[in-house]
Amino acid sequence: MLKKSLLSLFLITLLCSTQIQANESIDDDLSGFSTDEDISSDDISGFEEESELDGFDEESDYTNEEEVQELQEEPSKLSLSGNVAFKSSYGYQRHTVSGIDYSGFNQAQTALYLQADYKLSKKWKLRASGDAFYDLIYDIHSDKNYAKNVLDAYQTQLRIDDIYAQGSITRDIDLKIGRQIVVWGKSDSIRITDVINPLDNRLPGLTDIEDLRLSTTMAKLDYYHEDWNFSTMLIAESRIMLEATPNGEFFPALDIFSSAPNPFIELVQPEHSLDNLQYALGANGVFSGWDLSFYGANVLDQKWHFDKIPSPSTPLSSVKRVVSKINMLGSAINIASGSWLLKSEVAFINGVRYNSTADEKDRADLLVGFDYMGVKDTVLSLEIANRHIFEYETQMGGVPDFVDEDEIQTALRATKSFLNDTLNATALVSMFGSSWQKGGFARVWAEYDLMDGVVANAGIVDYIGGDREIMQANSNNDRLFMDITFSF
Repeated sequence: MLKKSLLSLFLITLLCSTQIQANESIDDDLSGFSTDEDISSDDISGFEEESELDGFDEESDYTNEEEVQELQEEPSKLSLSGNVAFKSSYGYQRHTVSGIDYSGFNQAQTALYLQADYKLSKKWKLRASGDAFYDLIYDIHSDKNYAKNVLDAYQTQLRIDDIYAQGSITRDIDLKIGRQIVVWGKSDSIRITDVINPLDNRLPGLTDIEDLRLSTTMAKLDYYHEDWNFSTMLIAESRIMLEATPNGEFFPALDIFSSAPNPFIELVQPEHSLDNLQYALGANGVFSGWDLSFYGANVLDQKWHFDKIPSPSTPLSSVKRVVSKINMLGSAINIASGSWLLKSEVAFINGVRYNSTADEKDRADLLVGFDYMGVKDTVLSLEIANRHIFEYETQMGGVPDFVDEDEIQTALRATKSFLNDTLNATALVSMFGSSWQKGGFARVWAEYDLMDGVVANAGIVDYIGGDREIMQANSNNDRLFMDITFSF
């Protein structure tokens, strides 16, 4: 009841906000806040100053002081924007998890997003954004008796996203403090050096990484010198990934772990403490035809592990799932050459924990890829990554880790624009294993601009089974999906 009351309040706030729209709007949720691009410290995107008496010459006949005062009023400092989306999906393969049949219509969601920007001064601004959703499908199928953790994760949401202050301290130094997103690396589909923000993995395969990052509270200081941007971050919030709910549609734990308890092992949320403070440093140089980045971070791993190794004397029912900190040193590079964009990332990660060994492991992750833009209105992309585990132990390949010494992932993407960018079609294949034997998914979708501010999206996703247990368990989760979004 509390979530529904908060959701109603969010709806009322959104409806009221549409009546007090400011003179300017923010079309892109993160416009002007690119992590890797140089940001002018003399101005803040979206808040350009205007002449107070633009269009009125000195010989104006206006003499009334009140009329002159009205002409001198500045543009509104507050800008509001957002969207309303209606989403649905249809599972065309029969599949059952924990006695619940997820085939047929399995989503009827209404989602809201609201963003407010406030100009404090010429060089400082505030941003706050949040989102909410309610999925009616769980009321329509109330006879299925969904578990409480499934309803908590998928039926309702009321969440604060970005909330920060941003501005210039000096001409060369910017500060951004609050809940925010920082994007590292060059890849569009595979995470290698992009370790700062956790992901929302509740519906794997349905959304690109760029729309899955979760904002994290930090203080970020940027220094600009010639072609370089140097960043330092102090991350105070111990936020971790949102996982697919255990024993829900995308995490059939009882099928993956033969001796798993029900309910599944608790995932412990790390405390916000001095011990869990995280740190990160980045340097990004942009040059003619290429750019180069260096990264270093001490952050929470976005992969859980058991706090105790399961054994006959330590049953799974007495074990908890936890997240520990890792150290990462990495680099990324882009090189443009004609119609080609070559990309590469490398990361060395220290302190990775697994479930079948007490020893911390080191891992080296490498990605190479390219984008090809030699065909009109078309972008073709290929990315291949390998994650190599040092001092690998044979038992890590079985329950409960299911990892190989070399974990290979391939992502193929093709995007085509039609009708002067009114229609954009994309196909993405993401597979694991050297010969794709570990499974993955394929997704094809198209976005069509129906009119200004209204976009329709529809597609299909096919989950491909293989030797990897989680992929095989989800191989019948295939679905059609469609949504329509109204932006304001």
